[in-house]
Amino acid sequence: MSFSRASLFLAFRYLRPKRSFVSVITAISILGVLLGVGVLVVVMAVFQGWQVEFRKMLLGFEPHILMVQSDPEPPPAGFEADPNFPEPHRSNWRDVLPVAKEQPGVLSAVPIAVGVIFAEAPTEMQGVEVFGLKPGVADPLVDRLKKHLIAGEFSLDEDSIVVTDTFAKSVSAKLGDTITVHGLNNLRRMISGIQDAEKETDPEKRDELYDGVYDYPLELKITGLLRADTAGLRGYVPLTIAQDLFNLEDNISGIEIELADPEAAPAIAGALFESGKVPYDWSLRTWQDGQGDRLASVENQQSLLYFLLLIIILVAAICVMNTTITVTVQKRREIGVLTALGARRNQVIGIFVAQAFVVASIGIVLGIISGAIFLAFRNEFRQLLAQWTGRDFFPQDIYFLSSIPAKIVPIDLLAVCGMAMVLCLLAALIPAWFAARVDPAVALRD
Repeated sequence: MSFSRASLFLAFRYLRPKRSFVSVITAISILGVLLGVGVLVVVMAVFQGWQVEFRKMLLGFEPHILMVQSDPEPPPAGFEADPNFPEPHRSNWRDVLPVAKEQPGVLSAVPIAVGVIFAEAPTEMQGVEVFGLKPGVADPLVDRLKKHLIAGEFSLDEDSIVVTDTFAKSVSAKLGDTITVHGLNNLRRMISGIQDAEKETDPEKRDELYDGVYDYPLELKITGLLRADTAGLRGYVPLTIAQDLFNLEDNISGIEIELADPEAAPAIAGALFESGKVPYDWSLRTWQDGQGDRLASVENQQSLLYFLLLIIILVAAICVMNTTITVTVQKRREIGVLTALGARRNQVIGIFVAQAFVVASIGIVLGIISGAIFLAFRNEFRQLLAQWTGRDFFPQDIYFLSSIPAKIVPIDLLAVCGMAMVLCLLAALIPAWFAARVDPAVALRD
């Protein structure tokens, strides 16, 4: 295919014909490409900006790396008496803590206790996952969580708890109230004891079993309220309180690690695991693993979004095809003359593909400009839409963002422009190929 000077000259000439409506169709084609590219630029920039803010939100309440200690499993049957088979034991977390701290890129490593508690409510007990944090220790996680406070303070004194506004509402409590909480393990033990007592037929033994059923609830004061939609649905208590609730005594559930670069969490966790210094009863989980479902949901939405936006570009390419079809039909006689004078097929095809290239180029440039203008005044447009429709399309109480985020990624912008250009050229190539195959004699006779 040759883009000679003659082909470009004729392509420009056909774009501004006299006494013809082709110029109107050309303008409509340019408008179609403009709208398609403009919408792509705006939507992709807003989505990328929202994705960045979403990851920042996750990093606002998730530990970068969480080392979790599990109870050792009993040995297989038949190996209990084997002296060569070591008895399973729980490793000392105090030996593991220095290993975590010495890793490059680690800002802090502090012991925590993790579990589920149930708080008494007017209708039914409400459960929530809680982290037991050690007060008085420098912890970047606590500093991040303080940014989500909407009332009170992030205080981890004795007999205190920091919960979300949603959880406080579910238990009909407010800041400063005292709630009664039960550890999940204690409730399980109590339920198991009641079931065993009910199965006992001897009244005296049954009474003894009932007497052994106990639960030690704790009364905790709500000292702070966190925003649930940005700080997660987790609660926070002092480490000693969590150890009592989860029957850990002097043990812990895990170690919370904060990093200088959160994106390096998988690499640091892998290096820590491969160092061979982490005992067998410890496992590692990064912040991406903890929120894998939510991150996967965002990626699925992004894939669906790109598919829908591809359809918009296809519609714009069809507009270019319609223009090419109209021009080839109107210029059928001229095509016959060119072919009769010795023009090759690739030269004839080059005329109409060059025309589509010009249309697509103008539409893409105008689309980028219009998209950039819309992004520059996106929040003003949001306010106008809210005034006209009486509805906020980006409510702050849901997205926790005072303005619509936007981030233009150069690679995505190049991909949009390249995809639009390729589709427009392919759309013009089909009618151009059929036009170049016309018989000169038939074309001149028609």
